[in-house]
Amino acid sequence: MRAPKVLEQYEHAVRLLTGVGFATAEVMAVITALENLVLGSALDLAAPEAMWELPDESATPRLARALEAVGPGRADAAFELALEAFIGHCRALLAAGRSAAAPSHAP
Repeated sequence: MRAPKVLEQYEHAVRLLTGVGFATAEVMAVITALENLVLGSALDLAAPEAMWELPDESATPRLARALEAVGPGRADAAFELALEAFIGHCRALLAAGRSAAAPSHAP
């Protein structure tokens, strides 16, 4: 990454993340993980709806049932699941960082 506008956007993201309490050492992992989530989801949306072709369902009966149960919107549902997990993990990182930085009131 060298484009000044792109670097400015990353600078802004780092400022926002550190501003809400992420440790500097965690920031690039958070940014990269979000990029991976978004890029992977974009690839999934561009993939054929039927990515799995089962010539003989008897060889993979559980997979066949799982595929039948999905219905439309598989990619959207997967993105929502991953995004919720990502946000939950980021919240846990923040909570752990804040509790570690908070002074102890234990006797």
